Amino acid sequence: MTRSTISFLSGAFLLAGLGAPGASAATQTVTSLPTVSTLSPGQSVYFDDKRCPAGMIAKFSKPQKRNQMKRACVRR
Repeated sequence: MTRSTISFLSGAFLLAGLGAPGASAATQTVTSLPTVSTLSPGQSVYFDDKRCPAGMIAKFSKPQKRNQMKRACVRR
């Protein structure tokens, strides 16, 4: 292999490795209604509470600095 091909492949593997941590921090869908005590600061989860319009799901999140929970309807 040529030096440029090796450099290209090394860079591609490096960039692919950098994308992996973001995937593990993805918002997950839960089966029970989240509460302030079940969410850690900065965490978000999806829960279908049947109050959002068709094609949408409720996203519950807890801000870093407040002991409150936010709810918003987002696309599935």
